[in-house]
Amino acid sequence: MPVCAAGHDSTATDYCDVCGLVLGAAPPPAEPAASDTSAPGPGGMTCARCEVPREGRFCEECGFDNDLPAPSPSPVAAQAVRSRWTAVVRADRAWFDEVRRREGSEAAEMDFPLYCPERRFELDRDQVAIGRQSRSRGTNPEIDLGGPPLDPGVSAQHAVLVARSDGGWDVVDLGSTNGTSVGDTTDVIEPNTPVEVSAGVPIRLGAWTVITLERT
Repeated sequence: MPVCAAGHDSTATDYCDVCGLVLGAAPPPAEPAASDTSAPGPGGMTCARCEVPREGRFCEECGFDNDLPAPSPSPVAAQAVRSRWTAVVRADRAWFDEVRRREGSEAAEMDFPLYCPERRFELDRDQVAIGRQSRSRGTNPEIDLGGPPLDPGVSAQHAVLVARSDGGWDVVDLGSTNGTSVGDTTDVIEPNTPVEVSAGVPIRLGAWTVITLERT
């Protein structure tokens, strides 16, 4: 049985009935090796979305499939290489005492929580809502202050952190019942008005909650 230049057995005697080569012709040129467009090997690969080092196809940090085209960076993602932001939430006794002084008899029945551990929330999107989860109102904020312990002075839709184009953050009070204070003053900010918040500047809200932003 004739064998073509590509190595196929052929029942025909003039052309290979497998690949069509003329029997007796020179072997076809070898296909050029495909260029390796993958990322460097382990130890040198980074995620196309968040640029965090990775070992495989899927990023362990954000879950992105790195076989897909790289996404366009959002304002937060564009800053990810240079910095990461975290919101630190804690109960503050001095703020609680100020609220009780300001509210008078209406706050007389409130007690400062005996145990309220510090909580940390990564700011990983352009807008991060602050409030309390409520099924009836359909709210599920990224920074949920519904407890335990529940801060009774926090509204379901209290405020939102908004990423700035320069890599910083603004806080916007959403018309909450008890308002939001920023910085050294205890005066509440205007509702629906962005107020710049630098790292370490306290955001006070509710009966005892203080939020500060950390940049790393």
